Amino acid sequence: MKIFLLEDDYSLNESIKEMLETENFIVDSFYEGDVAYENIIGDYELYIFDINVPNIDGLYLLEHIKNINPNSKVIMISANINIDQIKEAYLKGCDDYIKKPFDIEELLLKINKYTQKPHIIILDENLYFNKNDKKLFLNNIEIELTKNERNLLILLINNKSNKVSHSQIEDYIYDRVSKSSDAIRSLVKRLRRKITKDIIFNSLDEGYYIK
Repeated sequence: MKIFLLEDDYSLNESIKEMLETENFIVDSFYEGDVAYENIIGDYELYIFDINVPNIDGLYLLEHIKNINPNSKVIMISANINIDQIKEAYLKGCDDYIKKPFDIEELLLKINKYTQKPHIIILDENLYFNKNDKKLFLNNIEIELTKNERNLLILLINNKSNKVSHSQIEDYIYDRVSKSSDAIRSLVKRLRRKITKDIIFNSLDEGYYIK
C-alpha cells in the first residue's frame, strides 16, 4: 500500500514514516503544503494530511484530492480542537480524523481499516484489473497498455460510476498540462479499442465514466 504523508513537524513526520515502512507500507512524506500539492498526483491508496502546515493547508489538499478522486481515503491530523474545523474536514470528505498528540499505534489502527480491500476489480465478464500489479486481463490474458492508457483506466476505476472530467484527466494523467479535447478523446478511443468491451461511457457535459 502506497501512502502520501503531509506533516510539518519533522520528528513526527519521521516517526510516522519509519513506523509505516516497518509495516511494509510505501510512504512519500512532505513537510510543506505547496511541495505536497506539486507531488500529490500519483497512485496513492491513502493520504494523511496535517491541517496546519506552511503555504497550502491540509484542508485545501483534501478538497483537491477528493475532486480528482472522490473515492480516495484521507485521514486528517491536527492539534486544533476547533469543532468548526473538524466539521469542515468531514464536509470536504475526510474519512477519519485524529487529534494531536496521539499514539502512533492509534494511527496504524486507523490506517489498517483501509488496507483490507480487494485488489481484483471486475469490469465485465472475463475482464478484470489487478490493482496490485496494475495489469488488465481479458480471458486471463493480459492486455498491454501504455502508461497513459493505464493511468486513465485507474482514474476511471477510482471514480467508478462518477464522471471523470477533462480537467481531472489533465491533472492525473498529464500532470496538469492542458490538453485539447481531441487529444483526450484520442486517448479514450485507444483504450476502448484495446479493452473491446463496452464499459467506458461518455458523459453529456464532457467527461467519461465506467459503471
